[in-house]
Amino acid sequence: MIPGSGIRDRGSVGSRLRRADPGSRIPDPVRILSHWRKLFWLGVSAVALMAGDVLLAKYAPAMRAASVETGASFSVSAGSFATEVKAATFAAALDASGLPILVRVRPDDGRYQVLVGPYVSTEEAERAQRRMAAWGLGEARLFVDDTMRSNPQEASVFGFGGSSSTSVVMVAAAGMSSIVFEMSQAPKQVEARRTGPTSMDVEIGQVAGGGGQGAGGDRQPVAAAGSQQVAEAFEPLRLPDGVSLVRGLAVQSGDGNMTRARVVVPEGVESRLRLEGRRVYVDLAFQKAPWRIEKPAPKGPGLPGNESERVAGRVSDAPGRVGRVVSEPPNVYREQAEAIVVRFTEIEPFLLSAVQSPEPDVIAALAHSLEDVRRSLERTTAPADSQADRQTLLLGIARAQAALAPTFASDRKAAIEEAIALFHSH
Repeated sequence: MIPGSGIRDRGSVGSRLRRADPGSRIPDPVRILSHWRKLFWLGVSAVALMAGDVLLAKYAPAMRAASVETGASFSVSAGSFATEVKAATFAAALDASGLPILVRVRPDDGRYQVLVGPYVSTEEAERAQRRMAAWGLGEARLFVDDTMRSNPQEASVFGFGGSSSTSVVMVAAAGMSSIVFEMSQAPKQVEARRTGPTSMDVEIGQVAGGGGQGAGGDRQPVAAAGSQQVAEAFEPLRLPDGVSLVRGLAVQSGDGNMTRARVVVPEGVESRLRLEGRRVYVDLAFQKAPWRIEKPAPKGPGLPGNESERVAGRVSDAPGRVGRVVSEPPNVYREQAEAIVVRFTEIEPFLLSAVQSPEPDVIAALAHSLEDVRRSLERTTAPADSQADRQTLLLGIARAQAALAPTFASDRKAAIEEAIALFHSH
């Protein structure tokens, strides 16, 4: 009761909602509300986590960029020389025989070392080693470069109709890096084209059941070809840490007979394309690449304006072309003969330089290069109106070989000049 008012005090609103006494059995509404709120958000979090797991399991493989695997490279030590000129002449002879060459300066003694490679497997390197050993060339050891080798990463694998695949690996060698595409079978042809100062496209196609150009195969013609427009998207790959010669790499393998890659490199990077069995190598290096050979100034008969230089110009003047390698020789005699003329022309300045100061290893390597050229020409089938020209080419090569023979007692320089003149008289 309120004194003097006759009204019973029923308590204020605040007094009716005050917390229950600790010993009371009456539930506290505020505590109940807080408890259910916690349960609600705990349930929401659990549902969100389960939904996230389902989404990750379904879509994460497609969202995660595949990694480019790294490994060690293997090169064959072919020889070492005191001067750059002798090393270049020796390397050019091996290059003309179809072997991938590198020239580096050894840090311990400053000599110029000629390497063959790099390869991603000891099997490839040993095959090249056996080939040179059959010529009486090369040293007995392999040169291993594990600069880029790291802990195994997830290899980049792309499906070809669900039946086969290709993978991508990167290796380093003396002053260069290589992107290697390993196919399930040997491709018939590979093409790389510069699409800009810092970009190139690589096309690997027409997968064959047999072998391609291996370490022991003949070098095949290089020619330009047009690009093919495609609609499928390129898959970007995650590059290894610390790679300086590649800034981006994306691969597309939309149909069963073709794989395409887009490579982004720093400006000024040079490239070399080669096919070794079922492996496609894209070698990259900054300017003055270790495979770049400076040709000595010819001291023999001048060759300006001859047919071989015009042929070489037609082959090399395609803008933006890096190279094209095919595993099957052309089926037209003219194309075969032009390629052989280009190969002989590439060797000429080194022949003239080598006979000035003969060195056994260099002479032997050049002799085997000429033998490869001769065998390639002998395998051709010339039409009737080209038989005489073919015989002239063969005779010019034979005379150059005779001038390089260890038993040759006459003037080597004069004999080489005569052989070159005869070769280009066809």
